Amino acid sequence: MTTQTIFWILLAAIIAIGIALFQYYFNPKSSTKKRANTWLAILRFISLFCLFLLLINPKFVQQNYYLEKPNLVVAIDNSSSIANFGKTEAVKNFVAELRNNSELAERFNLQFYSFGENFELLDSLSFSENRTEIGGGLRKLQQVYDQKTAPVILVTDGNQTFGANYLYVAKQLDQPIYPVVVGDTTQYLDLKIGQLNVNRYVFLNNKFPVEVFVNYTGTEPVETDFFLKQGNQTVFRKTLNFSEENTSETINAVLPANRVGVETYTAVIEPISTEKNKANNQQNFAIETIDEKTNVLIVAGILHPDVGALKKAIESNQQRSASIKKPGEIVELEKYQLVVLYQPNRNFGPLYEKIAQQKINTFTITGTATDYGFLNSTQSDFTKNTTRQTESYLPVFNENYTVFQLENIGFADFPPLKDKFGSMDFKNAFRPILFQNINGLTTEIPLLATLENEGQRKAYLFSEGLWKWRAKSFLDERSFESFDEFIGKLVQYLSSTKKRDRLELTYDSFYNKGDQVIIEANYFDKNFVFDSRATLNLTAKNKTSDETFRRPFLLKNNSFKVNLSDLKPGEYKFTVSVENQNLSKSGEFTLVDFEVEKQFMNANFEKLQQIATNNEKQVYFLNNSTNLVKALMNNDAFKPVQKSNKKSTPLIDWYYLLAIIVLALSAEWFLRKYRGLI
Repeated sequence: MTTQTIFWILLAAIIAIGIALFQYYFNPKSSTKKRANTWLAILRFISLFCLFLLLINPKFVQQNYYLEKPNLVVAIDNSSSIANFGKTEAVKNFVAELRNNSELAERFNLQFYSFGENFELLDSLSFSENRTEIGGGLRKLQQVYDQKTAPVILVTDGNQTFGANYLYVAKQLDQPIYPVVVGDTTQYLDLKIGQLNVNRYVFLNNKFPVEVFVNYTGTEPVETDFFLKQGNQTVFRKTLNFSEENTSETINAVLPANRVGVETYTAVIEPISTEKNKANNQQNFAIETIDEKTNVLIVAGILHPDVGALKKAIESNQQRSASIKKPGEIVELEKYQLVVLYQPNRNFGPLYEKIAQQKINTFTITGTATDYGFLNSTQSDFTKNTTRQTESYLPVFNENYTVFQLENIGFADFPPLKDKFGSMDFKNAFRPILFQNINGLTTEIPLLATLENEGQRKAYLFSEGLWKWRAKSFLDERSFESFDEFIGKLVQYLSSTKKRDRLELTYDSFYNKGDQVIIEANYFDKNFVFDSRATLNLTAKNKTSDETFRRPFLLKNNSFKVNLSDLKPGEYKFTVSVENQNLSKSGEFTLVDFEVEKQFMNANFEKLQQIATNNEKQVYFLNNSTNLVKALMNNDAFKPVQKSNKKSTPLIDWYYLLAIIVLALSAEWFLRKYRGLI
């Protein structure tokens, strides 16, 4: 409370006393007894003084002190490789020791997380996750504990099976990391397939390359044979020689694709008799042979990075090819299933006439170089009255889009696109995929939308700058895959000339054991409106064992999904049916016997040692938790910090003061009434 506030309070008290004394002692009209006057003056002083306090409204500041303990994060590898090493009980006991340590609990706020394919708060340890991403978990810890003290105990074997290099991610983490090694660090003689590269798709009567990296750990010279087999038939063979100096070999083979469908192959290294882990000597893979290819024509009258980004996204799937032409070049449109019209102007006139005659599907992208006057006159889907100004548009994903299955790939974080500013009038039934967000306001105007009219499928993107989205997707995920897959699904829909079905399925032709085997289905009523009330069931059969099973679909994110990740490797055929409807669809897929978590024989001690060195720490093991606890307790950087907070409360918020005023005035009134002064 300031000196000025105290002065006003004292002045208020003096004024209140003066008024009370004047009214009941010095007022010539006052005829009550002196004793009664005293009580009346006191009541009048209380009511007036409290009223003046409310007008002054002083603030009372309360300062509280407290100790803020640092966080201690324990991140535990929950992947199946821990179980393969036989360390499940040892890890559980180690975690229990940390959780029950009274010294740690008094010094830190303990937080336990598990990671494998996903990173989440620890509920229980199952050691059943089929993939490991250490880097993704560290990146999430950076987001959660940004600008906080939170040392990390990383309990893992150090073997990552997907995602960005966690050594790089660990350097970006603003927290010290204490690696705890799980698994055997002893080096045994071992041959293994380190990496196998092969395209998922190949065209009929073509040849496809297979690249295999074989690694050797040991000091003795060894000779072995490498095979590529299709069933029981050997299609490639090579003799390999390794030594202490020659520890790796790259094998390149070219195989023919002579039959349409999914073909399964096996890469095999003949094991050495003294090898401890022979599971990593063999790896299955599959390719799908197709006999057709989607051809996309991109027509652009200007040079723009969007054109290159579109071409790369389309051709990321080898089933598709994209050609870039200028609007004046002569092309045979019959060769193409889709034409992309990039920022059309009057030079596109003859091309639009051919497209209308042949009813070819189109994908139109507008921007600051688009001639909207020409575009308004040459098509009947919409009109846009533009000004000379430009506008930036942020994307907002439409969760209710049901024409075909699409996923939100993080559009909320994507940079804005640019187009000419103006009002739009839509004449046909557009189905928005993305809405426009202008200056933080989400509109119902589509940014990206599709429509079907008289058997012709069309899509419109009302802005340029698509290359920025592809770049942002790579920055977020270290891969173009999610963006390219989004564009791929859009191109797949637009390039298809088939009629829309009421039951649509989405699935891959083959999966690796350990991957999520998800089959998605969309069911529409007779008006082609998504029907979430339907009940869908899947009936599947293993082609080899004739084992049959039935699974229900679950509704999730406006589509029906069924998870078949628990199936045994093999070839399966299935049928999806809708209850109480004479409607079903069939398909086939192959589950390849390859579990990446079984490929490791040792903990990756070198990488974990590097993390410790970068943090000026040491590596710990499951059997020396005592040393780890001592290191944490003796580190002065992790001491609790005394903090304070100030709470300022204005007097006007104190409701009891109002009650005192009411009681004082009421008591004064009753006393005056009793004395006959009223």
